Amino acid sequence: MAGPTVAAAGDDCAPLTEQIARYACEMTARQPSARSLEIVRLGFTDAVAVMFAGLDEPVTRVVQRLVRQDPGSPRVARLLLTRERVGAPQAALVNAVAAHATDWDDYAYSNHPSAVLVPTLLAVGDATGATGMRLASAYVAGYEVWGNLMRREPDHLHSKGWHPTAVLGPVAAAVAAGVVLGLAPRAMRDAISLSASFAGGVMANFGTMTKPLHAGRAAQSGIQAALWAQGGLEAGAVTLESPVGLMRALSPGGRVDLKTPFPDAAAPALIETLGLNIKKYPTVGASQRIIDSMLFYLARQPIDADLVVEAIPRVSEKFASVMPFHAPRTALEAKFSLEFVVAASLLRGKVGLAELSDDFVASGAVQSLMRRVRIERTAESDPGYPNAAPVDYVRLRLSDGRELRTDEIHRATGHADLPLGREQIAAKFAECAAAASISEGVATRLFDALQTIDRWRGTEDLPVLA
Repeated sequence: MAGPTVAAAGDDCAPLTEQIARYACEMTARQPSARSLEIVRLGFTDAVAVMFAGLDEPVTRVVQRLVRQDPGSPRVARLLLTRERVGAPQAALVNAVAAHATDWDDYAYSNHPSAVLVPTLLAVGDATGATGMRLASAYVAGYEVWGNLMRREPDHLHSKGWHPTAVLGPVAAAVAAGVVLGLAPRAMRDAISLSASFAGGVMANFGTMTKPLHAGRAAQSGIQAALWAQGGLEAGAVTLESPVGLMRALSPGGRVDLKTPFPDAAAPALIETLGLNIKKYPTVGASQRIIDSMLFYLARQPIDADLVVEAIPRVSEKFASVMPFHAPRTALEAKFSLEFVVAASLLRGKVGLAELSDDFVASGAVQSLMRRVRIERTAESDPGYPNAAPVDYVRLRLSDGRELRTDEIHRATGHADLPLGREQIAAKFAECAAAASISEGVATRLFDALQTIDRWRGTEDLPVLA
């Protein structure tokens, strides 16, 4: 039975779910601004890079094996940019798991947009033959919806046990997929509402294979919601803002903003203001400033790790809450350990893929040094980055009596306010490709192709791996 149509443009009294559906439909015919396209290119480039870095991670291999055991899916979308094809939802699942497996993917508004949106769009693009410009518009739409919903909840989702990428990513992926598919307004609303019922992912799974699966399931669920809505599966009209809808369920304190109208497609884009934060190190975003602080200082003044009696990193309470592993034994846990990144910085003078190995994490030197790290938490916050303290730094007490203080870091290298240059982005891409044994020539062609996404005739313009 047909339900009510989505409200007409300009009706700010319409329910939030309908406003977002209206916005998404408008984006199907709108080209992003030059600044938005610049960020889309960055997001696609970084997501493909870290997808390569995650190709051989155990979680990627497990999920890929399980997907291959499903013979019933139409083979329309490329798996990990190879010639192998599977169903679009399944391709997005595997590719997003790989993109999030090393935790080296970009982030914005405390979420991981590109690890979800790029695999979603590549899969749907493969299946539909959509142009690169349509994919770019869809990325912007997904980013805008995701960021807007995230910013409506003033309370810290992580501290309540929710992984925001897992609970809001499906909605953004559904919007992005819906834009590529060109869903009609009612179907777009149904896709959004369906995706709200697919939301889920808890912080207790950080440090396990399931954390990367959160990104994979978000991408898969978004595509599935859009396809089912396209096929006529109906859903609620007010699923985001209902008293028993997604946003209130995520906000037991009841402080979520459901009254502010969603901006229309002609309004200034959030993506132009917030951009993307590109990680320099393959660890949780909350650790990036402390690593910069340590490595910048150590480059000028090396310290013998054996002399360290105590290391005291100072971070915000919210940053500390997403680094719960104080004595990690595995690389999966170490990505979310402030003690580990301090120890790795002192012992190796770097924090890269080589340091994120089970053997290094479990080594006697690392374990001993981590026991000498004591986290100092502060309630102070940065007005421009409320989850963070104004600055992060580390105090070091040495056995020779010296007391040192590392650099105060306001923004980590790669943050949108302190962006990486093209050469640094290309270097990260090359490192990730090398980790997947992709030749330098192929990696260069892939990198160059990703810089021209808005001119693609379709995803076939992105080179295929052997």
